[in-house]
Amino acid sequence: MLDLSKIREREKGLLQRKAKLESDLVRLKAQEKKAARKDDTRRKIVIGGALFAAIDAGVIPNEIGRKLVGKFVAERDKKMFDGSPLAADQEAAVLPMPDGDPRE
Repeated sequence: MLDLSKIREREKGLLQRKAKLESDLVRLKAQEKKAARKDDTRRKIVIGGALFAAIDAGVIPNEIGRKLVGKFVAERDKKMFDGSPLAADQEAAVLPMPDGDPRE
């Protein structure tokens, strides 16, 4: 004959294990998302540094940097460039980006 108390005890143990595994999955997904955001932020910092270095070296003209700031930087962030060679002016915000190599 089946012992109902043993079956219930086994079920309780399995449900607890399932809850722990689900909790572990949620935690791992959160860690993965945090790592992806961290990598994305690092990529943005690196490309920004490369852009600044290229402008400082004269490989990319300041005008290209101003156009990028004017077109792709959020209004609330544009003030961070005030006083710098990359300060976006109204004209740069509406000018089209060049099609060819910016060094031409």
